[in-house]
Amino acid sequence: MSHPEQVRLVLPNETVSRLNLAYTPFHWPGSDVFPEYGGFSIQEPWDGYKHKKWYAADREPYDRLQKLLGPHHDQWIEADCVAALVPDAGGRNFSMLVNGVTLSSILYESPRLHKLMRQRKIPFLVTTCNTRISGGGMMPDGKSRGYGIVFDIEALRDLDAIKRQRNKEKGQLLNVFVYPIIADLAKKKLFGLFGNRCFKCASLDSLVIDHHIPIVLGGHLVPGNLVALCRNCNNRKSDSPPEAFYSVQELDRLQPFLAGQDDIFTFVFDREKWEADREGYLLSLGVEAHLAHEALNNSDHRFYMPPRIERTEGVTITIDNDTIMRALQEFMSQNKVAR
Repeated sequence: MSHPEQVRLVLPNETVSRLNLAYTPFHWPGSDVFPEYGGFSIQEPWDGYKHKKWYAADREPYDRLQKLLGPHHDQWIEADCVAALVPDAGGRNFSMLVNGVTLSSILYESPRLHKLMRQRKIPFLVTTCNTRISGGGMMPDGKSRGYGIVFDIEALRDLDAIKRQRNKEKGQLLNVFVYPIIADLAKKKLFGLFGNRCFKCASLDSLVIDHHIPIVLGGHLVPGNLVALCRNCNNRKSDSPPEAFYSVQELDRLQPFLAGQDDIFTFVFDREKWEADREGYLLSLGVEAHLAHEALNNSDHRFYMPPRIERTEGVTITIDNDTIMRALQEFMSQNKVAR
């Protein structure tokens, strides 16, 4: 984004030296290709809110940023710097510091950063990243602008890629069932295979389907790699390999459960039976009667399937050749008279 009187500067890397971290920033790409993998904005508080009690606190981030940018804050800024991401005592919410100045006390990306540090077992509680501050100043239209702060943490891209892959594989596994109510039945059958309990702790609550071999280790969401775990055990296992999470005895006991999954997910939707008798087809698959009835008749139900719209027969008009020739002659005659 180009602006008149644009200022390009690199802020001193005091953050890293103050925290005594060994870190060398990589070379920045141009602003037109800079990847926005995280960020937030700091807007100038509107003057009309000065009488509000919360105005002073709301103003603080903007004032801190103005101080950080020094004499250049009245112009459009493109500032490259290094930021420190510092977690709170629980390690769940991150603040961002640039040159010792806190620009944000709670980042929107905190849950993803927490997950990244937990999964990668990052041994330090403070991490740094390259950051770009852009915006601000008085524009030609007379309006003052806020600032956008964008940071790039390469590993977050891995998290996003894993999430996309997981969603893709989930679709491939369940789309064969065509309708969510039938897919839900398949998940129930899988949990039933495990006795409707978490395989690890035997909990009956919050069961989820876990990748036995995680995606990051080459595993896929396919029959033979699915384990019923409670949400707590699923979070504890994270991206660990099976042998790091289960005992040798548990791994031996798990093998028959993994081997018996193909039949559950081998399914061919019978469109002819479905169109002939929807409720009857659902019942034949094993869907409970009251659930099938609700899904077909209750528009507020999460599995609701509206009735098919009957196609009306169209009207067919047939014109013989003699009629066409007479109409053509009349048209030619009228056109000749008009001339």
